[in-house]
Amino acid sequence: MSDFTAESRPGPREWAGHLLGATWALPVAMVSLLRQARMFHPRGSVFRARVVVDPDTQWVQAARRLEGHALVRLSGALFKAEVQHLEVLGAAIRISSSRIESEAPSPGDQDLLLATILSPLTMPLAPFSTRSGDYLANCYYGVAPFELTDVGRVKLRMRPRHHRAPTEEDRREAIETAVRDGEASFVLEARPTLRFGWGPLARIELESAASDVDQEALRFDPFRDGRGARPVGFVHAIRKAVYLASQAARPRRIT
Repeated sequence: MSDFTAESRPGPREWAGHLLGATWALPVAMVSLLRQARMFHPRGSVFRARVVVDPDTQWVQAARRLEGHALVRLSGALFKAEVQHLEVLGAAIRISSSRIESEAPSPGDQDLLLATILSPLTMPLAPFSTRSGDYLANCYYGVAPFELTDVGRVKLRMRPRHHRAPTEEDRREAIETAVRDGEASFVLEARPTLRFGWGPLARIELESAASDVDQEALRFDPFRDGRGARPVGFVHAIRKAVYLASQAARPRRIT
């Protein structure tokens, strides 16, 4: 149970998602074991960040719950190498009340897992629509709904606040340069389901590279919801068994 949301009994859609996820768990674990890395997002760059309330938000209480220190991991989804074309990008965010010094989560932390995939229906097209050479040239979506305390059921996305002119750097070098220059920041936005129009929640300011964080020991959990953003529905339910299987099969640290 999280700090801000009560556990709800799974409905038929969630049970169907859990069942489908359980059937996928073993194949996913085998891929992770053979790959010696995450099945998706095998390599990435991790940064320390601050999350602050966006001054234009209409959901002040929900945004305040998301304030704090953060780790942000930006990564390609499909390949271990820094492939610059036909790739899907991801952003995994851990929000905590104090500076995050280790890979282990603390009580009350919130993990958000986003990707350059607008919805499950558009997933096959995502490698073609993603500007995979630049982390700051894309929006990152929660893909499926969240129950946000004091707001209700929403979709989430993260969009860049700045976009630098193209350079010869690959995306890892470019985001590291942007962080050093103080130009790597995003807006986390929400949209109530079945409505149009995104509204700002919080700003995520990348501050420095977190080179001391062991990426293999860093395990994000889409169901870690200590700040009041709880994943709900069929698609999120699929992820529970799949994530557990993938993490159990991964090596404990990069060698």
